[in-house]
Amino acid sequence: MDINNYVFINRKVLKFVGLYPTNIVRYIICCTCMITIVIPQGLQIYQNWQDLSTVLETSSVLLTILLAILKSLVWISNRRKMDPFIKYMLTDYWNILTTYISEKRTDVYAIYVKKGYLYTKGYLFLICNSLMFFFSLPIIEIVIVVIKGTNNNTIKHFPFLALYPEYYYNFPMYEITYFSQMIATSLCGLIILGTDTLIATALFHTCGHFKVLKKKIKDINTLQIDFTLLNIITRFFGINFKYIFVIYTHTRMYIYIYIHTRAHTHTHIYTSSMIYKTVYTIAWYELPVLFKTEICLLMLRSQKPSKITAGKFYVMHLENFNAVLSTAASYFMLLRSFGSDETTVKL
Repeated sequence: MDINNYVFINRKVLKFVGLYPTNIVRYIICCTCMITIVIPQGLQIYQNWQDLSTVLETSSVLLTILLAILKSLVWISNRRKMDPFIKYMLTDYWNILTTYISEKRTDVYAIYVKKGYLYTKGYLFLICNSLMFFFSLPIIEIVIVVIKGTNNNTIKHFPFLALYPEYYYNFPMYEITYFSQMIATSLCGLIILGTDTLIATALFHTCGHFKVLKKKIKDINTLQIDFTLLNIITRFFGINFKYIFVIYTHTRMYIYIYIHTRAHTHTHIYTSSMIYKTVYTIAWYELPVLFKTEICLLMLRSQKPSKITAGKFYVMHLENFNAVLSTAASYFMLLRSFGSDETTVKL
């Protein structure tokens, strides 16, 4: 079982946008392409600040692109830590599990690895479908205009709402601008895809490690105790919590990831917190003194669940994510009511 078969999408995407291995020139080119749509959209919001529908439509795309740029800036600013971290995750982190456990336990871990791979493919599918939908709408409108026999530049639209001079709607500027929007939003989608799916894959892998560790601890009663097993447990937890700390430090913009990963983040917290209960259920009182000491340390550390935070204060799990969605929906309905009230007054 080769880990490269499950993370090749992550590798290709991160390499294309210059995040891993770090390529500053390629990254600057990607950011420059994205800025070509950020400025016109900012001008669009500034000119139509009183139009709520225009502001919401434009800001949704603009904030997504700015989020992608911010994520990539955090990544690049910490590139000296991120490059060895990713290399570690794709080599040593995988090799330790496949080296020290049986084939049966490897199958348990493989379930979580495959989940991470399926999540990456699903995320890629959603991004590609969303972009293709927006890219095709103006083309469909132009086809309809040609069929009707009208030739009016005001009917021409770009995939995403932005403010451009009037001559941008004529040949060849219209085609150039259209293509630049496609490139900018595609690069934005790739950056979000690369960063989010890497963290999601890391979560799935870590859950697999905890699951295997839990099963290994349960088997202590039926196995002959030796220092090899002790070293395995120690290495498992040393790697997992070093891993969690790096994710915790470098992924504070993970708050917008999909619900499925949110649910598994909650599972990650649960599986890590169940380690100490599993340790307590074994016959630890019959173990050698040295082993008892290690068991106590393991229980003490596992009583504090592993978790990912944003800004060192927001715990990222399903309950908090639901609260954010509920609050966002409430604000949206409030803004919508203001817009309907203004329309009523005008009438």
